Amino acid sequence: MKQLISLFILCGLLTFTACDRFKKLSGWERDSVVIDDLIRYSDTLSTQVKKSVIEGQEFPEYNISVKVVLTGKDSIDEVICKAVFGHSGEPRLLLQNMVDSLEREFTQELTEFYSPGEDDDDTMSYEYTATCLPSNYAKPNTAHPALSYEYALETYLGGAHGSYEVQYLNFASDDGHRIRLAEVYEGDPCTAMMEKLLKDNGCKTKEELMEKTDILMTGDLYPTENFLIVGDSLLFRFNAYEIAPYSSGAVEVMVPCNR
Repeated sequence: MKQLISLFILCGLLTFTACDRFKKLSGWERDSVVIDDLIRYSDTLSTQVKKSVIEGQEFPEYNISVKVVLTGKDSIDEVICKAVFGHSGEPRLLLQNMVDSLEREFTQELTEFYSPGEDDDDTMSYEYTATCLPSNYAKPNTAHPALSYEYALETYLGGAHGSYEVQYLNFASDDGHRIRLAEVYEGDPCTAMMEKLLKDNGCKTKEELMEKTDILMTGDLYPTENFLIVGDSLLFRFNAYEIAPYSSGAVEVMVPCNR
């Protein structure tokens, strides 16, 4: 299971409606969108599965929800598919293969917790939500006009808590290539990130920051490609455990673009 989840690198909204023992919905939706006359349409690929794994029992169960907005431009959609599904290919087939794999995995694992007729108050369930949508937080940037995406993966596979990761993807609106850090920031942004973290948290030293917030307790700052272009600034994101423990949550820090 850990190997499977590790395939998916990265604010998802988990929504499930009341249903019978099994419910599965999937399809395409077409929404018009225009970005500098380049991208004219986006396709929303979505599916939702809710299923109990033992006949006649409500639990254990699993919930799988996926929603991916595609642009219709190959260079962008390939990156999105790789982020969500682990590799490129025909999107509908990638989605179906992923859901089938998750269903097999969840059914096998959840049946180990229960046997038919078992009376248990524990409502064990697995939840898997993947969303990749255009970012509502990104603001226009005249120097680097971009289409920005947020890919979020939210899972609960038992234990004390689930996991939540977000990956930002930025694409140039002129030709659709993915904007990498070197294109919008010259040099290493770690110094600027550290200065901003110290200022935002009222600290003067790295040691004080660690003691006060637990930031940098699990790892050091590094020039991550997980950033969102917000106007003339970059919002860098470090998901839980990257540089801080789960209790501290994700760490986001905004620094100005320098090119």
